[in-house]
Amino acid sequence: MNTLRDRLRIILIPPVLLVAFLLVDVFISWPAIVDARHLLSGAPLSWLAMGMGTLSLSVVIASLRQLVRQQTTFNALQSDKTQTLITDGCYALSRNPVYLGFVGLQLSAALLLSTLSGVLITPLLMALLTVLHIQVEEVQMQRIFGHEWATYCNKTRRWL
Repeated sequence: MNTLRDRLRIILIPPVLLVAFLLVDVFISWPAIVDARHLLSGAPLSWLAMGMGTLSLSVVIASLRQLVRQQTTFNALQSDKTQTLITDGCYALSRNPVYLGFVGLQLSAALLLSTLSGVLITPLLMALLTVLHIQVEEVQMQRIFGHEWATYCNKTRRWL
């Protein structure tokens, strides 16, 4: 099956989506970003954005470390090779903590750069991650883990 979604999944892997959205944030705020004083001015929004960014990056790293420790794949294009269903740590709070962290990083960058457009396009990142990756991965998880996956889905939300 070589559907449009399959082709887009190969091109728009999650890290590429994140970088693309971050570049949009930078492009939108370009005149202001040259003067970085406002980024570190101590304004409450800047501190909130930096805190959110730090937390989001920590979630991404912790989640990826869990995948590596459990010796399972973290390649979004190879979810059919998953060998272990991880349900603890970050995965107890969200079925997709890496993607959740990516969304947090996008939102924190938009806030830090004071780009309302960046904040407003964040749901688009969530939608693209959901349609291109999460839905496909969830079909694979259901196929591989069956009842165990269904139980996990009933107690853990897709995002948060």
